[in-house]
Amino acid sequence: DLNNLITGEQLGGTWTRTGTGGTFDAIAGTFIPTPGATSSTFTYTITGTAPCVDDFSEVIVTINAQPDAGTNGSTLVCDNDTTLIDLNTIITGQQAGGTWTRTSGGVTGVFNAAAGTFIPTGATTSTFEYTLLGTAPCVNSTSIATVNINAQPYAGLDGAPQVVCDSSTTLIDLNNLITGEQL
Repeated sequence: DLNNLITGEQLGGTWTRTGTGGTFDAIAGTFIPTPGATSSTFTYTITGTAPCVDDFSEVIVTINAQPDAGTNGSTLVCDNDTTLIDLNTIITGQQAGGTWTRTSGGVTGVFNAAAGTFIPTGATTSTFEYTLLGTAPCVNSTSIATVNINAQPYAGLDGAPQVVCDSSTTLIDLNNLITGEQL
């Protein structure tokens, strides 16, 4: 209610606006901001009776944009992967200018907060938060990039070559010929 933002005014004036978006009711003196509305100047004018001149009061409504950190996302890699992961490609629709922090997953792997990158070598599943700071009264916006990490399977060390006769019927347990394999 723009009338509540000025004091001591006479009744019977008119409201005008410089700005766009939102819903402005000049008769009621109200404004409802909506996404995309611009900061606006509202002028309340009382027409003067000659020889008096018109008088006016102004109200400036500053509209801060609500930041958008995008939509959460995830990817799946192997723990021996040495490929650089750009965390900005895991989340979608984010505005630029945010900051990255690692929120879980320990300290393994190589995380570069300034670049928003992660090399998962030796790491466990890790989550990273992208944050854009809101200018009051807008709030901060965050999204989460999750890097799910699967362990590389290990089949063990090769066994020594075995030589048998083609007429042999002796059972050869292949599991006994390799070492260190996962079960």
